[in-house]
Amino acid sequence: MAVTMRPVDLAGAMLGAVMLTACNSNPVAPSAQPSDAATPTATVTRETPAPADTGPAVTPMASQAAIQSQPGSDGTQVDLIKVAVTGDILTVTMRCSSDKKFNTRSFPLKDVSVIDDATAQRIAVLKDNQGNWLASKVSGDIMFGDCTVQPGILWAKFAAPSAGAKTVSINLPEVAPFDGVPVTH
Repeated sequence: MAVTMRPVDLAGAMLGAVMLTACNSNPVAPSAQPSDAATPTATVTRETPAPADTGPAVTPMASQAAIQSQPGSDGTQVDLIKVAVTGDILTVTMRCSSDKKFNTRSFPLKDVSVIDDATAQRIAVLKDNQGNWLASKVSGDIMFGDCTVQPGILWAKFAAPSAGAKTVSINLPEVAPFDGVPVTH
């Protein structure tokens, strides 16, 4: 039995065969030709994807200016950066720094104090109801400060000085005293 195809059907079958052959063919890489000129045969283009939008950029805070700076016994420098009363609590914030690569300062909290300049009364670091010191980086009865090249922040809370106190003096062991520091109410 002979199959006869119309010219239109024959053209469609031939076109389909050509397309099928093109899809299944494996291109053969041209053989490498020796060349005197060092010309690249292919280039690679890498695209870096754009970072996902994570919101507004974080702006670093400006370094807070020191109210006073005092030297420590081991070459550290302690900067007093904030002394403020909120309610009945005085918060003292300091920054310590050193040129040494590794320099950690420790301050026994029983020896850290504020002096009310109006009454000459010594005020100790506060403790919470469980007996924990209200200070930064405390281990036992010691406050630690990492004073390496990147300054470390220290803080401690005290009972507020008398209402008439315009200034206080702050004492840390082995650091020159911070005298006559204005209090922000």
